[in-house]
Amino acid sequence: MIYIEQPPFMPWLGFCEALIACTSVALYDNVQFTQGGWQNRNRIKTANGSVWLTVPVVRATGQLIRDTRIADGFDAPSMVKTLRLAYGRSPYTDEALQVIEPALSAGHRWLADLTTDLVTQIALALGSRTSLLLTSQMPSTAADGKTERLAHICAAAGERELWAGSGTRQYLDTVALAEHKITVAWNEFTGRHPRYAQAWPKQGFEPGLSVIDAACAIGWAGVSAMLRAGLSTYRPETPTGEAR
Repeated sequence: MIYIEQPPFMPWLGFCEALIACTSVALYDNVQFTQGGWQNRNRIKTANGSVWLTVPVVRATGQLIRDTRIADGFDAPSMVKTLRLAYGRSPYTDEALQVIEPALSAGHRWLADLTTDLVTQIALALGSRTSLLLTSQMPSTAADGKTERLAHICAAAGERELWAGSGTRQYLDTVALAEHKITVAWNEFTGRHPRYAQAWPKQGFEPGLSVIDAACAIGWAGVSAMLRAGLSTYRPETPTGEAR
């Protein structure tokens, strides 16, 4: 089973579940960068509520994600300091930051390099055995349609089942995918988002934040166990990230 998504910056738990559920995760980096999307920003929780963590980028019309450069003004130490201030009272903050701080501070010049590094380290911390792939490194195709490109990515990865978020129901052409012998497994993660001892509890629980929020609260092993437990209930036949 494969999951395909534009490479996210410090992804949310729904993406992290795919790292455990799927034998392949393809980072779709040869599509257009979306301003205001999730490729260069994500949310964390602070004493003043949720805030955005954003990697500034150099923007150009029609640029692809793989061609998007990180702006010179990106201040990795300041971002790490923001995370420490936000989660200073959480029990696993040091452990959580040990995983992501090296990637943030590595001096990456290209956004896709940074996000791929972060996803790789997060996958390792979660005990994922998925194969991480970059679509830009797959054999090129003349297919122009979205469905045909997805089918091509599945075929290049040797996969026949697509793990798809519920938000894609409105446009994902399952009939056309079936013609390519690709089946679709729907992931209704939003409605079953797990709860944990989140920071700043008086604000109430806020779902959909970066995985760093959960990692600071319950540790990487705790996040992995939480996601695997939810997955085993939702899709008990899934072998939770075992290698092919």
